[in-house]
This record gives sequence, structure tokens and C-alpha cells, in this order.
Amino acid sequence: MAGPDTSEPEWIAVLRAEVAKGRTIAEVARQAGMKRPSLSMLLKGTYPAASLAGIARRHEAEVLRLLRDQVACPALGPIGRAACRAHASAPMSASDPARLRQWAACRGCALNPLRGETA
Repeated sequence: MAGPDTSEPEWIAVLRAEVAKGRTIAEVARQAGMKRPSLSMLLKGTYPAASLAGIARRHEAEVLRLLRDQVACPALGPIGRAACRAHASAPMSASDPARLRQWAACRGCALNPLRGETA
């Protein structure tokens, strides 16, 4: 007979991983649209069990959408994997200096998802 499932919900694990990367609880809470004390209690395991379902309903989908599939872009900061791929595959733009800088940054980036792909 197996014991109770004590694994942490994915969305809380994602929040914990963001803080473990060196970001402050306040930064992560702000990005996730949460209050800092709520996130702090979630991470400490002191959030009231009776209210856990409510906070999950309000924040789980958004946390996973915003933070789960992120890349630490050296030029733009944290962005989603789809946005990273879109920037990396965008054509060079000689008429827009910002897009040209982004294009050049993507070409030299070790995180470029297109590295190793053949055209």
C-alpha cells in the first residue's frame, strides 16, 4: 500500500525554482501576479491548507504559463521558449536598429534553439 502523495504541485515547484535561481521572492511574486507574503508562505509550507485550493485556482495556470517554459535570454531577460525561437528565427532587419541588435545577439547566443539545426 502506497503512502499519501507528498509531492509538491508543479506550479509551486516552478516558483521555488525561480527563487533558487537567485531572484527575490518579491520579484517572483510580482511577475506571477501574487502577493509577496502569499508566495513566502507557499514556499515555507505554511500557507493555510484550507485556502490552498483557492490560491491554486487563481495562480496555477498563470505561473505555469509565465515561468515554466522560460529561457534566460542574455539580451531580453526571461522570455518564453516560443518567443526565444521566434527571435532566433526572425530575419535580419537592417532598418530597425533594435531588431538588428537582437538578431546579432541571437546569432551568438549559446541558448539559441536553432543551433545545430540544418536549414
